[in-house]
Amino acid sequence: MTATATVSVAASGPLPFKAAADTALPNGSQWGLALLVCCAALALLLWWLRSRGAVSSAWPRGRLARVEVLEAHALGPQTRLVVARYGGRQLLLSVGPAGTQCLRDDDIATEQAT
Repeated sequence: MTATATVSVAASGPLPFKAAADTALPNGSQWGLALLVCCAALALLLWWLRSRGAVSSAWPRGRLARVEVLEAHALGPQTRLVVARYGGRQLLLSVGPAGTQCLRDDDIATEQAT
């Protein structure tokens, strides 16, 4: 009889390990809005770091560079000649305010044989 009385008392009273319903937690739409704000803040921070040169776009580190600038020579305050290597080819580029133009495109294998 004592066991039955204990079961009925435990069933009618609150359980000591069960948390009470907390109504102070945000609902689903508030969590979604908070997640959206955090993602936007992270994207803004990454954009700001990239614009300042603190974060490289060649991520992950250790990836081999596909473009290698061999030499650059300034022709004026805003114009320069650049010799670059890309994909087995050597390029002579003119870089200026009007854009970039490829002046010469040579295959590296034929250039080294000459």
